[in-house]
Amino acid sequence: MVIKSPISPNGCGAFLLPTIYFAVFSVISATNCHAGPFLTRDQNPFTLVYGQPLPTPARLPQAEAFKYALSLDISNTLNAETSSNESLYVDFEAYNLTLGGIYGLNERWALKLDIPFIYRGGGVFDHAIDEWHKLFNLPRASRPDVEDDQFRLFYSNNSATSIDLNSSQAGIGDVQLGIGHSLHQTSKHALSIWASIDIPVGDADKLTGNDDLDYSLWLAGSSNVGELSIVDTNMGVVLPGDSVLTGLETEDLVFFGHAGAHIALNPTFALKLQLAGHSGYYKDTDLDFLGSAVILIFGGSINTGKCSAIDIGFSEDIKVGASPDASLLISWKSQLNGCH
Repeated sequence: MVIKSPISPNGCGAFLLPTIYFAVFSVISATNCHAGPFLTRDQNPFTLVYGQPLPTPARLPQAEAFKYALSLDISNTLNAETSSNESLYVDFEAYNLTLGGIYGLNERWALKLDIPFIYRGGGVFDHAIDEWHKLFNLPRASRPDVEDDQFRLFYSNNSATSIDLNSSQAGIGDVQLGIGHSLHQTSKHALSIWASIDIPVGDADKLTGNDDLDYSLWLAGSSNVGELSIVDTNMGVVLPGDSVLTGLETEDLVFFGHAGAHIALNPTFALKLQLAGHSGYYKDTDLDFLGSAVILIFGGSINTGKCSAIDIGFSEDIKVGASPDASLLISWKSQLNGCH
């Protein structure tokens, strides 16, 4: 069983957004083409299906410039929860590969496209993650009592089974198409507004989509802090479509955001820190895993060329039991045209 968090599952709006907005730290030099946030979000399969966008840089590409990225999230979790009328059991390792890009239409407008490919199975990292939790005295949930590298995704409501997957699943996820508009952009500051639609390409039966349209609207901001750092943050809302869980409705609005910290050590290496989260996607649930989430991502960036970089990040669930126990992000970012 998971340790309960003092944050209520669906009531994090009052806590989460001010925390994310004001807990902003710094980034890489603004002149680097790879400056920007970790391209990751909550890898919980019951919330990943609803079209929350990946963190987005505030600074739009120049006209006809194309920024692109290939990002791999590897996540692992074991969680068991029950309430008076709900039961949930998740034991999985997931590999989420996302091909994304942003194209500058002109100095004020840009298009954004993200295409995810998702695999979930038993995995190979259960033992290593349990040892990590033991080493740092982190909650181990039921890991000592469960056989390693198993796969199960199960949810029932009022004794009616909604999801019961016990064999590995793979497929393309919902494709997200977005458009961004620059509201303000100077050499030191940038602010843009974005909107997106999540196109139902995935399969709700495999939890790679929700078979419905989702919409998102958000602001992205960044600001230089000295010569070697930048503040960056996103804040927005998701209008989720139909629920993938029988007996549970989705919320009308879901709030999300992140704040990032990036400090350049030299022209090649930078340290990065990012706090991210969202409010709950489901109405009338008492389960932490279906509620709000707060995640810390830490790692760094390696500049591999004038217009390319590799990000490596590790994440932990700050609100225990609300998202995967641990995740690894490896992201390669580059740009065609307009990188100086």
